[in-house]
Amino acid sequence: MTNNTIPGRHPALKHGGVELPSPETIQAYLVAAAEPLAYDIKQAAAKLNTSTKTIRRLIQRGHLTCCRELRKILIPREQIDNFFKRTCDKPNLGL
Repeated sequence: MTNNTIPGRHPALKHGGVELPSPETIQAYLVAAAEPLAYDIKQAAAKLNTSTKTIRRLIQRGHLTCCRELRKILIPREQIDNFFKRTCDKPNLGL
């Protein structure tokens, strides 16, 4: 019997001739599913460990974009992640 598994897949994860995703792939999906697609102002403030007033200022200044089409302002998760990347990648030597 030959081992016809795809690299990165666990050989024991075959069921009825169908290969299942690796445990690492399943874990990545679960982590992504645990995070909401978008945050409201209060959730975004909690995620950034700041006040709702600061979040509103960041939106007003264009540092965060949001969706205003619904009854409440929603900030996409990618906006929060990108804000961290833009502001935290550069070392601050003045601290």
